[in-house]
Amino acid sequence: MGINFSAFEIGRRALNANQFGIAITGQNIANVNTPGYSRKTVHLAEAAPNNFSPFSVGAGVTIQSVQAFRDSFIESRIQTETGIAGSLTARRDALFPVETALQGTETSGLQNAFDNFFGSFRDLEANPNSAPLRTVVAQKGAHLANSFKNTHTRLSEIRQGIDAQLRNTVEQVNDLSQNLADLNVRIRFAENVGGDSSSLRDQRSEVVNQISELTGARSTENDDGTITLTIGEGRSLVAGETVYQLGAVNTPPNGLASITVDGEPATFFSGAITGLEEAITETSAQIDSLNGLAEQVAARVNSLHSSGTDLDGNAGISFFDDSVPVTASNISVNALVTGNPRLVVASPLPQPGQNGTVAGEIASLLTDQTTVVGSRTGSFSSIFGSMIADAGEQVNSANNALQSQAAILSQAQAQRESVSGVSLDEEAINLLQYQKAYEAAARFLRVADEMTETILSLAQ
Repeated sequence: MGINFSAFEIGRRALNANQFGIAITGQNIANVNTPGYSRKTVHLAEAAPNNFSPFSVGAGVTIQSVQAFRDSFIESRIQTETGIAGSLTARRDALFPVETALQGTETSGLQNAFDNFFGSFRDLEANPNSAPLRTVVAQKGAHLANSFKNTHTRLSEIRQGIDAQLRNTVEQVNDLSQNLADLNVRIRFAENVGGDSSSLRDQRSEVVNQISELTGARSTENDDGTITLTIGEGRSLVAGETVYQLGAVNTPPNGLASITVDGEPATFFSGAITGLEEAITETSAQIDSLNGLAEQVAARVNSLHSSGTDLDGNAGISFFDDSVPVTASNISVNALVTGNPRLVVASPLPQPGQNGTVAGEIASLLTDQTTVVGSRTGSFSSIFGSMIADAGEQVNSANNALQSQAAILSQAQAQRESVSGVSLDEEAINLLQYQKAYEAAARFLRVADEMTETILSLAQ
């Protein structure tokens, strides 16, 4: 009687297949909290039978493949929603300090400086012959000018900080893009030689999401397993193993960064870069408004001040220095007034020291509603108040939009988890199934061994 050793091969394959299934299950369990991990499953198939005429004998089981659960539509949606969330987060965080910079403190803020300066002219109106009150006016004017300068400096520093963050983000994108290109090469090589690229694809998906958060980029898979990453209107950021570098080019007049891709101007529709660019634009608009407000304060005060007479009966001069175009960064009290406060005007030209109508008119500028600064019309106080309100609204709108976007992104991520995420309950069941199958295969081999021993003993 011949001995058929095919049972041993069937048992060996069964042991290997179920041992491999246990390993894959353990891999899933180990990576239950790994960001971007896609759960995997083993596909088993019947091995090709052995033909023994006139019958064929089964050869057991074979490991056909390992499948990672991914949904390209959900992955694409996560990229889109991640880019939007990245833009809103960057914009909100970058603009948050602007409102604080404009408000200042109760004693050192620009609004307080407005009240004190124009209030000092109101006091002078009541006592137009007072030299000490003129000294106070000059001091309050200098304080107002310093408040403008300090506010301008704080806003400029905020803008420079956002610009530095933008440049740093460009460097991050370039590093991540190179990492992505390297993964493209490794995945293509692995799949060309029939290797398993599941882990590499998980890593690549996580890198793509990081780039999407920064740039709003979208990915498209190519026939060779690599992906092409595009931004804005379709400009390639990564194509296979080729990386198109982002650049930050200094632009006049402030040297702020303008972003390029492969040397050409780049357009972004979402991502942190978009949020930072918007924050720079909005902060620059606040600086422009502050400059316009300083220019109007100087122009309107100087117009009235030069129409009156000083304490010594001389025609008034400009209260603020207007030898150069006035901005919030250079506004200052005329050096002649600072050196001799008697030059401060209180009365009309024909009536030096007799009444303070000119001082009263200057004091009334604080609440005069006809001042125009850019698109804003109103009093100095209301215009500055609207600047503070705009700064607060910009942060609130970004924060509210971000809360809604977070819910949308969370929903997309939950969809991904339902497809690609690891369920410990499900893996526990799989582990038990593979364990029992492994034990059964081991018992089968033991039976086959005992049968072989019996046959060998009969031949003795």
